[in-house]
Amino acid sequence: MKPLWLQTPAQLSNHLRSFRKARGLTQAALGELIGLDQTRIAKIERDPRLVSVGQLLKLLAVLHVRVLLEPATPNPPSSVRERPTDW
Repeated sequence: MKPLWLQTPAQLSNHLRSFRKARGLTQAALGELIGLDQTRIAKIERDPRLVSVGQLLKLLAVLHVRVLLEPATPNPPSSVRERPTDW
C-alpha cells in the first residue's frame, strides 16, 4: 500500500475508519482491544483532534498501521504543497 499523506484531521478521521473496517472490526470491537468503549472510538473517528498521542498510537498498533515521520523535502508531492489546516 502507498503511504498516506495527512494534513487535516478529516483525512485522519477517514483513514482511521477505513483501516478499522478493513480489519473487519466494529467500533465496539476495536474499543475492547484497546480498553475504550464504543462511544470513545466513535468520537475519535469523528474528530481525531480529541485523541491523545498515546491512544492514537495504541489504536494504530491494533489496526496494524505504522507511523512514519520524515523531514519534509524541498519539493513535496503536489497533494501536500498547500498549507496544512490547523489541528
